[in-house]
Amino acid sequence: MEKTDPLISVQISVYALDGKVREAVHCYLDALDATGIDRDTGTMSTVVWGEAAAVWPALQSAYESVAAKYKVIVNTVMCNAAPLPARASGRR
Repeated sequence: MEKTDPLISVQISVYALDGKVREAVHCYLDALDATGIDRDTGTMSTVVWGEAAAVWPALQSAYESVAAKYKVIVNTVMCNAAPLPARASGRR
């Protein structure tokens, strides 16, 4: 049986410790966008999804980008069993 990479979803919240919340969040989102990963951003958090082999490097790249410029906490919740966002299934 061929092993396939699991599909995962990750909820991400970025907290700026230096008061530059908008700048830090946009820096993180711009870095995510540069990776080509799918994302759905709400008012409190962003959800990304895809094959784990694509998601992990995207998260690392986005963290490295924001951490190089701002003092931040990046909180993540990862799941291999949660339903994908509605946009991922074409319902948005």
